[in-house]
Amino acid sequence: MNLLEIQNLSKKYDGKNILEDINLYLEKGSTLGLIGPTGCGKTTLLRIIDLIETPSSGKIIFNGQEIPKTKKERIDVRRKIGMVFQKPIVFKGTVYENIGYGLKIRGENKDSYQEKIKYLLESLGLSGYEDRYASTLSGGETQRMALARALVTDPELLLLDEPTANLDPQSTEKIENFMENLRDEGETTIIIATHNLIQGQHLSDEIAILNKKIFQIGKPEEVFRKPKSRFVADFVGVKNVKKGSSRRVEEGLALINTGTLHVYSSASLEGDVYMSIRPEDITISQLKVETSALNEFNGEIKEIKDSGGILDLKIDVGEVFSVFMTRKSFADMGLTIGSKVWLQFKASAVNVFQV
Repeated sequence: MNLLEIQNLSKKYDGKNILEDINLYLEKGSTLGLIGPTGCGKTTLLRIIDLIETPSSGKIIFNGQEIPKTKKERIDVRRKIGMVFQKPIVFKGTVYENIGYGLKIRGENKDSYQEKIKYLLESLGLSGYEDRYASTLSGGETQRMALARALVTDPELLLLDEPTANLDPQSTEKIENFMENLRDEGETTIIIATHNLIQGQHLSDEIAILNKKIFQIGKPEEVFRKPKSRFVADFVGVKNVKKGSSRRVEEGLALINTGTLHVYSSASLEGDVYMSIRPEDITISQLKVETSALNEFNGEIKEIKDSGGILDLKIDVGEVFSVFMTRKSFADMGLTIGSKVWLQFKASAVNVFQV
């Protein structure tokens, strides 16, 4: 069952589109990574979901019910949502008082939540901080305290806005480990807004690539392996993106003309297209070999980049392709800049998307 549904949502400020036609469906207990560059609308979307701001158009449905209009009813929904801002507000008083603030204003008995706060402090590496003044905490400690404050009320939906931005590696690791455990428990539905691709991929069941509108949503490996637009391909760092014209040559097979190469693909799109081939899906040989790969090109190694044990070779076959290779394989083949080689890749390795 979906906890949250967003339908055709848009937001304008001073006549400028900040968000356009956003559609999201979030299952209970799942984690969504909302990923995009700075200024793409991530924070605005979270503030709208948290009912701090209102959309210019569109619907938000929470637990099967459209968000109500009256202030009292909206407050009732907000109490089921926890949000941690990139720069959290710090209230006066101790860490314990900050974390318990939400329960206090709900009229909860102080004795009833002592164990819950103790558990959160331990889980987030803040044991012994109860009596410290919150204003004396470091940035990482403040972020962890804010996360505890959001979780102490047992929200059905947790919203995190760049939860580790500008934090030291140790604090980042503590928060990510905690979030990973929280996700695995599957009891809290989570949206993490981040520009950190690795973090979004690591912590999320699905990711949505946002830049005013959602360009693609899906499992992390699907989005990273098979981008559906040039923006997504560029943003997630896909290599070997080429433009060409595609025509179908038989059932399940198309031929893409880049102007210098003819590349076979198992994708069915026709007309002007982009294609991408992951560097690890390309093999190299020094001689032409018999292979099931339909795509085979002869070229020359033009550049070699060392990426920490994996070599990134730039090979010119009329178009320049990036190919990943282990240092050992490279040495065993006796390759160097200027070496002549053959590239092979299968038609199924060619991802195709529209211009």
